[in-house]
This record gives sequence, C-alpha cells and structure tokens, in this order.
Amino acid sequence: MKRADNLFEQITDLENLKSAYLKALKGKRFTPAAIVFDAKADENLHTIKSALESETYVIGNYRQFKIYDPKERLITAASFEDRIVHHAIMNIFENVFEKQFVFHTYACRKGKGTHKAVEYTLKQARQCEYFLKLDIRKYFDNVDHDVLKTKLNRIIKDEKCLRLLFSIIDSYGEGDKQLPIGNLTSQFFANFYLSSMDHLVLEKLKPQGYVRYMDDVIIFDNSKSKLLETYRTLNNYVPTELQLTFKQPVINKCVNGIPFLGFLIRRNSISILSKNWKRKLIKVAQLDKNYSEENEFDTYNRYSSMFACLALCQK
Repeated sequence: MKRADNLFEQITDLENLKSAYLKALKGKRFTPAAIVFDAKADENLHTIKSALESETYVIGNYRQFKIYDPKERLITAASFEDRIVHHAIMNIFENVFEKQFVFHTYACRKGKGTHKAVEYTLKQARQCEYFLKLDIRKYFDNVDHDVLKTKLNRIIKDEKCLRLLFSIIDSYGEGDKQLPIGNLTSQFFANFYLSSMDHLVLEKLKPQGYVRYMDDVIIFDNSKSKLLETYRTLNNYVPTELQLTFKQPVINKCVNGIPFLGFLIRRNSISILSKNWKRKLIKVAQLDKNYSEENEFDTYNRYSSMFACLALCQK
C-alpha cells in the first residue's frame, strides 16, 4: 500500500486555512473567541500558517464540560484556533482516511451517517436469522496512542504531517490513552482505529452482513454458531491488537428486534427507542427556549435530525 506523502504544504496553504476558518465558524460565529479572531482574521491566519510551517504551533488549549446524553460524558472543546487547524488537517486527510474504510462503516463519512446505517441494518434484518451486537467499553477513553500512531505511520509517509498528527494525539489523555470527545480529528482517528477490525471481519471471517458506526457493531449471519466463533476471534484480536475490550455481547434473532443507534429495528418496522426520542425533544425545547442568532445553526440541526428520525420510521 502506497503511503500518503507531500501533504503538509497543502495543510498550511493559506487558501486551505481560509476554508478551515469558515468551517470552524459554523455554529460559533457569535462566540467571543470567534469574534476576537475575526477582528484580525487575515493576520491571525498568517500567524497560524507561520507557526504550522515552523512546527512551533502548540495544540491543546482545551475547555471541558459535562453533558448527560443520557449518561455522563466529558466533552473537550478545542480553542477556536485549534478548531481551524483540525479543519485544515481534515480538509486534506479526509480522503486519506476514506481509502482505509470498508463500505459499511458509517460514521464521519460523506454520504453515510446514522440513517444510512439503520437502513442497511433493516435490509440485513430481513435477510438474516441472527445478529451479534458488539460495543467497545469506554471507547474514546481507551484508544491507545502508540497503537494509533503505528497505524497512522502505515498510511502516511510525510514526516511533518506525522509530527503534527502525533502532537494532537499527545495533547490530551491520561498516560498513553484517550482521545478528546469533541475534536474533529478525534472522530476520524477513532473511526480509522477500528478499520483493521473491519477488514478482519469482512476478508477473513466473512459473515453475511456487517455494519459499524464508530464503536457500535452489528454482525449478521444465518448461523448462530458462526457468530459465536466470530465473537471469539474478535474478542482475542481487539484486546491483543487494539488494547480495547468489548462490553457484554448480544446474540439474538433478528425477528426479536435489533437495538442500534437509538432505534429498534425489526424486519418490518423501525421505531425510535423512547429514551432517544425523549432526549431529542428535550434538546429541541432547550434550544427553542434559548433561541438566538448564536444557536440558530444548532436549532436547525436539531429540528432536521428529529424530522429525519420521523421519516426513517416510515420505512
């Protein structure tokens, strides 16, 4: 496999940084940090460009807060300047990661997403007798930095790019583990981290169906014994090669319904799990109550998500 090279200059290109800046503004235009940056946007972008080119840019001025969705999650928000750098990197590297993914990996990919994953799961539920549901225990907290760096080194040749990516990985975590939930790069790193597992399943184990959304996995087959053997293989591979552990697996008949991504998927229906629907209604109500230009982007996204859920349940 040919490793990606000569990408650092594309990341630091001023037009790429301007594009990244506009992306970083989405939903943040009226925040204090964005307003301050915007007052001298050209100057600030040149400062970021110079720091990146000299490899003196320091990642990691994080702000943390908790959400309950429904369980407690610690969200780590990058500074506005770091958000620009994350977007600048992913403008160039999104295609590099895309080449590593199997077709039925649905997180953080254009043309994929939650609803496409649910639609595919419905199709498989109608065709297969059994499913195996797997979930990684505290996934973002347990991504191993050294394993991730090794994986990145296998697909990227550009040394400056590797040093920049490694500095992002090392900017956060307890010891040599953990990715910050909230970083754009974390979403791509986390999705890429499990791509070797995808290939193992599809190229060696060859079940009748497979879908993954970040660390949520559903595997389909007409043979329950084959799914048990698949689990045994993965339960050896994941702790050994990825330094991760699974939660308790679920093997059941598809006819009984598959809980996946906030939906209960049966062969002839899709319903929203009550706890998921309640969360969506609460979030929209909160946004309505606090509506302003500052959160208009979030309000639009919440309503779009809710109506898309309703449309999906009509299938």
